[in-house]
Amino acid sequence: MKMKLRFCVICGTNKNIEHHHITPVCKGGDDHPHNFISLCVEHHGMIHSVRPGSWAHRKKLQRIGIEKAKKEGKFNGRKPTINYEEVKRLWDLGLGATEIANHMNIHRDSVYRIVPKEPYRKDKKGQYKLF
Repeated sequence: MKMKLRFCVICGTNKNIEHHHITPVCKGGDDHPHNFISLCVEHHGMIHSVRPGSWAHRKKLQRIGIEKAKKEGKFNGRKPTINYEEVKRLWDLGLGATEIANHMNIHRDSVYRIVPKEPYRKDKKGQYKLF
């Protein structure tokens, strides 16, 4: 019996588990538990590399499946996980990127992608100056 498990059925690891469609959705498969096999990232990639023909192209299969789901109105994309307005509000209050990241449980780089870029650059002495 095949189903979504918490470990790779090949090596037994419980790290980086992905659920592989035995028959891809774009080729007529469904999301029934019997159409899944649980694999780690490495073995999932291996399975796709040894599959015959067009079934081997994992990214292409995903793209086809997403296009099909969009046409059926079942796919709207991933919902935003970061409250951009809250990040900007905290930034305007004077909090630093690390403080905001810790407060919102996100990575500091995410804060820098959201907040407006400041016109500051390092000079030759390593000091930040307004340019």
